[in-house]
Amino acid sequence: MSQDSKGFIAALDVGTTTIKCHIINSNARSVGFATEIVKLHYPQPGWVEIEPNEFFDSILNVIRRAIKNSNISILQIQSLGISTQRASFITWKRDTGEHLHNFITWMDLRASKLIKELNVSVATIALRWAAYFIYLGTCNKKFGMASKFQVRNNHVSGRFLWVLENLKPVQEALNSDNLMFGTLDTWLIYKLTGGVNYVTDITNASATGFYDPFVLDWGIIAKSLRIPTYFMPTVVSNDYDFGETDEKFFGTKINIGCVMADQQSSVIGSCSFLEDDLKLTMGTGAFLNVNTATTIHPSLNGMYPLVGYQIGKELIYVSEVPCTDAGSIIQWLLHCGLVDNPSITADMASSVEDTKGVFFVPAFSGLGPPINNDEAATGFIGIKPTTQKEHLVRAVLESIVYQIVKTVDLLKTERIGDYRSIRVDGGLSENNFICQLLADLTDLPIIRLYMPDIAVLGVSYVAGLSCGFWSSKGDFEKHCDISHTFRPADSTIYKDNCREIYKKWLLAADRFKSWYKK
Repeated sequence: MSQDSKGFIAALDVGTTTIKCHIINSNARSVGFATEIVKLHYPQPGWVEIEPNEFFDSILNVIRRAIKNSNISILQIQSLGISTQRASFITWKRDTGEHLHNFITWMDLRASKLIKELNVSVATIALRWAAYFIYLGTCNKKFGMASKFQVRNNHVSGRFLWVLENLKPVQEALNSDNLMFGTLDTWLIYKLTGGVNYVTDITNASATGFYDPFVLDWGIIAKSLRIPTYFMPTVVSNDYDFGETDEKFFGTKINIGCVMADQQSSVIGSCSFLEDDLKLTMGTGAFLNVNTATTIHPSLNGMYPLVGYQIGKELIYVSEVPCTDAGSIIQWLLHCGLVDNPSITADMASSVEDTKGVFFVPAFSGLGPPINNDEAATGFIGIKPTTQKEHLVRAVLESIVYQIVKTVDLLKTERIGDYRSIRVDGGLSENNFICQLLADLTDLPIIRLYMPDIAVLGVSYVAGLSCGFWSSKGDFEKHCDISHTFRPADSTIYKDNCREIYKKWLLAADRFKSWYKK
């Protein structure tokens, strides 16, 4: 049996495609883990759901197997930290706990028509104009940001409105004051505590699209979209006393010491505690976060401010730029048969000098900031009779990097800062080709951390703080080990050439814009 005088932290990461649980010791090392694939359901084109009962069973199973695989007693678990995917939600009845529908995930597009109508509605246009005139008078960027407000599919707001308008059981529960709503964190806390706690952590709340990070409340956007908030869960800090798991699940109670959204948990896990620290997670999508410390950064071009974390009285903000397609593109390569294993893509890309003029534009979920085009198409351009499989794979990997580079360029344009490096995590951070090209194009060192599942470390750190496992954030940094640093190429000519190719990709991306516009 594994021994550690301080015990262990169970760190659960419930992602979009996988559920993971690591058992972390006092040296911040995983002594055992378990994983399980998330089963996604596609009942109609564009709909992406998760069945809650099988989902919960899978989560419990992963935690149990992780403890078993670690060769420890469950009594040695001091605390449970939970990291969750953001903006997937569910509703249920207050009196019985009965689910009113499946989880509607952040990838779901069922509300697209409603969202288009919302974005041209009188209420939304009035909100934009009012914000614009206030911005002109005050130069307050919060109102400048609001003047460009758009509801997006990856926000909870549009999909939740669709549910309120289209699902009769939800309407009936709302009218009888019997409705409960939750993103994944809320639902999981509610389920694990046996219905005792109905709360949402502040990082998940700030990613819903209708929680106002400026005033830290369900704000004016919720009101303008006619989203009732009186039944919303209480918003709490990341080290809140979330209670204990019901004894029936694990044979004993386990304290829940931390709950966080996955991207913000990665900020802590990567020890990006200083202002201007950059963290890049490359999973199903890619998310670039910059630590803006105690200052919120309103953007006019597609970056959005979020609460980075709240531990005790310390509240830190981040700004985020998403690239919705990253690891999902590698899965597409596998599905199409262009590669047999993701691990060979870097070698395939490096086996050819360049793509011979082939570009790939990844827009399965549209093109993100600063292009911001939801109607873009995905495709290759520049294919010739001499094009080989290796050229296509290289073009795909380059496109992932190019998407990220445009977000870094957007950040540097919008916000002056002392950007020293980018810390990377997620499955794609293991790809040497991607990391090196990213270093060459951003001219910043790319730091790959020892453990790719950084979100797991983030919640384990905070959960450990809450139970006395660690005493301060300084303890985390002692264990934040670097696996490899990719440094920008020395040759200015080479880097300039990479930039010229990147500019050509931007032209290719422009060709694919608005392809699906009706």
